Amino acid sequence: MDKFLNKVTLLLCCLGLAGCVTQTYENDNHTPVVQNESSNNEIAMTRISLGLGYLKMGNTTQAKLNLEKAKRSAPHLVQVHTAFAHYYDTVGEPELATQAYEKALSIKGDDPDTLNNYGVFLCKQEKYELAEKQMLKAIAVPSYLLVAQSYENLALCQLDADAFDKAEHYLSKSIQHSPSNATAILHMMRLQYAKKNYVSAQQYLKRYEKATRRFLPEALALAYKIYSKQGKTKVAKNYASMLVKMFPNSFQARAFLLNDLASIEADVLAKRYAATQQTQVVTKKKKRFVKLSPKTTTANKKTTLNTASNLNTNTATSAPENTKNGNAPTQNSASKVTQQIDSNTKQASEVLTHTVAKGDTLFSISMLYNVHMKAIERWNNISRNQPIKIGDVIMVAAPKK
Repeated sequence: MDKFLNKVTLLLCCLGLAGCVTQTYENDNHTPVVQNESSNNEIAMTRISLGLGYLKMGNTTQAKLNLEKAKRSAPHLVQVHTAFAHYYDTVGEPELATQAYEKALSIKGDDPDTLNNYGVFLCKQEKYELAEKQMLKAIAVPSYLLVAQSYENLALCQLDADAFDKAEHYLSKSIQHSPSNATAILHMMRLQYAKKNYVSAQQYLKRYEKATRRFLPEALALAYKIYSKQGKTKVAKNYASMLVKMFPNSFQARAFLLNDLASIEADVLAKRYAATQQTQVVTKKKKRFVKLSPKTTTANKKTTLNTASNLNTNTATSAPENTKNGNAPTQNSASKVTQQIDSNTKQASEVLTHTVAKGDTLFSISMLYNVHMKAIERWNNISRNQPIKIGDVIMVAAPKK
């Protein structure tokens, strides 16, 4: 049966190729010339596949060579320019990647895959509003099938921007479009934990267990924390036991044995969420409310103006007297305070560094300094897959510009 299906597939491919063949005639002797309109696109797609394969292996030279050949075969094929955009993003050329995405969209502005990928790229560049617009455009295309994945991408982008309510909304949409999407459910479980909605997090944990075929150490560690926060220590220990038995060499298992999972990635997210809540409270307190009063009469206005002018006159005349009477040190005190503020600002703006010690990872360093891991990667021009060595100096604050 499988062989039959393979033959049918091959036959369909041949029929598809035959349908693209056209016949034209030369002007002089009307000699027929057969041309295959799809052949250039197929050659280009093959080159793209090869180029991206080389790029994944780290062979950027062969990757670009194949992409250039794809571009020569089909310069107006959207996939050629999106592949170039991915290449430039990988080799750290964001401006060229942007140009490639814009070129692809100039050819076909409603291509949902390009719109989604461009949105993900813009999110990595911390252009969150533009990223959101591109991904929503992709979702709006009626023929687009990967709506759930785009909603999940939108949610992760909003989490990077600390827009937690938006992230929750987009994760809900992702799960609605794909109820068995285990990764989206896991992200929602982590977000509910960060917002201290432990009962809701537990409900999503049950949904995750039904949707997944294979547990992840991150999920087991999070399950342990969710039940621990609710005081359900027996159930929590069961998840911890599963974690240690199933993934003994994982970071989470070692962290449980060393410090009872004192801080996991969800705890870092919880700190960021708490910080945004404090900022919102402070902002609300700083809002000034203007109390409206009855209109002032002309006589009252004149009195107010006269009083103000008297105060200004008194201040101007009293200042020299204060200086003569030996009250000038007030000015010196003010200058000392200014100098102290300048000194504190200078110290705060200094770049902090961390020297890598045994057992350090980018994740553990980010938790130590309460800094997002992506920020550390950006400041040091490294990726989380790149190993760090003992003695390496890692910047944990934004470098001076």
